Amino acid sequence: MNQQPAPEAVSRYLARLASDGHAFAAGRHSIRPMAGGFNNRIYEVDTGNGSYLLKVYPHDRVRRLEREYAAMGRLSALEGVPVAVSADARAAGLNAPVLIYEKLPGSPVEPAGMTREDLEQLLGIVTRVHGIQDPGDSVLARPVGPSRPEDCLRYMDESLRTLSASTTMNDPSFRRTADRLRELRRSLDRMDLRPALWADASPRLCHGDFRPANVIKEDPDRVALVDWEHAGIMDPFYEVAGFLWHPESLGLEAGLREAAIAGYCERSADPYASGKMEVYQAILPVQWCVRVLSLIEGYGRQAVQPWNEPRPLEALWGDLERYIGMAAQRLV
Repeated sequence: MNQQPAPEAVSRYLARLASDGHAFAAGRHSIRPMAGGFNNRIYEVDTGNGSYLLKVYPHDRVRRLEREYAAMGRLSALEGVPVAVSADARAAGLNAPVLIYEKLPGSPVEPAGMTREDLEQLLGIVTRVHGIQDPGDSVLARPVGPSRPEDCLRYMDESLRTLSASTTMNDPSFRRTADRLRELRRSLDRMDLRPALWADASPRLCHGDFRPANVIKEDPDRVALVDWEHAGIMDPFYEVAGFLWHPESLGLEAGLREAAIAGYCERSADPYASGKMEVYQAILPVQWCVRVLSLIEGYGRQAVQPWNEPRPLEALWGDLERYIGMAAQRLV
């Protein structure tokens, strides 16, 4: 488990960067640990040259640093994406990968407070990202998510097999819930998921962790998308549908989800956009059910960083019941 670097160690690291010629790190600066960052530790650094965020990754997550730095570089001309100023795979004195990027003004959005205009701007950002045919970097060219619905079905099948072999199945309540999820999964097999729609599809560059927690409201008229450490290749329709059906998005105002789906499909050049979204709208609630039940089964084994608290087990059961209801409704 990563230990939280002391602000003094961060200050010494910035001094080393200044001595190496990084102008942003020169002069007096203040350092403040920030809340958030499930796996990473984030510090806000205020200098005479602006405000920056210093992200310290777990020592074994160099690949995430490489992806995030490459994504910020590839998208540097895109409004709503932070600009990276320094990346270090093994920061001296911190003994961990470190990325420093310009801090965008604003604060994380609350889904219940998102407006139609917020979603339109946000989907405008991801549409431009999804329009990039060449990621421009071998790190970003790697798959980070499903390329078609069959990948989601395979994930569910593998997860359900793993759950079936767990000793947690000895608990009658857990076993009954697993049976309900298996029936939801069988319902997907009885549907026409139109695999032909993906016959000529090519995965595109995606954010990889597209969810409300990674959206910043800069001012009343601007939003931004942060935390690009999972960026890579996947099906862009899965990414957008995944955002709109993410547990964090359940608080969206009624009607906004459907309007956002229609807006993204209108922006897309894919003639099968609407059909693909319909397929993922059937699959994703079931997939989240399986994902949450897997979290419940492995609750005592999950790795949690010292600055975080896991979501309470009772809350996960509540999430699961909501998703079972949503999945059943979508499948009907």
